[in-house]
Amino acid sequence: MSTSRELLQTLVGFDTTSRESNLHLIEFVRDYLAGFGVSSELVYNEERSKANLFASVGPVELPGIVLSGHTDVVPVDGQPWTVPPFELTERDGKLFGRGTADMKGYIACVLAMVPALVAAPLRMPVHIALSYDEEVGCLGVRSLLKVLEERPVKPMLCIIGEPTELKPVLGHKGK
Repeated sequence: MSTSRELLQTLVGFDTTSRESNLHLIEFVRDYLAGFGVSSELVYNEERSKANLFASVGPVELPGIVLSGHTDVVPVDGQPWTVPPFELTERDGKLFGRGTADMKGYIACVLAMVPALVAAPLRMPVHIALSYDEEVGCLGVRSLLKVLEERPVKPMLCIIGEPTELKPVLGHKGK
C-alpha cells in the first residue's frame, strides 16, 4: 500500500507537460489500480499518444460519484525553479514539484484511498476519471465525456480537485 506522499513523488516524476505524452503516468495508475483488482478503461487521443482513464470501485449499476483530475501540467521553461521540477522536494514542511497542487496532489490522495474504497461496502460506486490536456483547453475530457454519455448509468456528480483559489466551488461555467 502506498501513501499519498509516495504516490505524489511518483506522479511528479512523470513529465506530463501538455506538449508531452501522459501515457507513462496513465499506465502507472492503471497498473496501480489493477493491483487492487480495479480495472480501468483508457480513452486515447487520435494519435494514441495520450489517454484519459476511467475506473470504478463499487456497484457500477448505480449512479455514483466521480473523483476527477487532469494529468497534464504547464511547462517549466524559462521559470526560475530552485528545485528540480519533476522531483518531489520537501523544504520547511512544504512539498515542491511541478503539479503538486495542480493536480497531482489530488490524484495522489484519490489513489491512496483506493485500498479503503475497495475494502468498503460501497452502496454506490466511486469512479476515478483522469484526463489529459486540461491546461490547453480541456481537450482530453471531451472524448471521455462522449464515452460516458453512451453508458446506461451515468455518474450523479463529479468532484474535481482543482485548487481554485483554495475555495470550494459548487458549480462551473462549463466547457
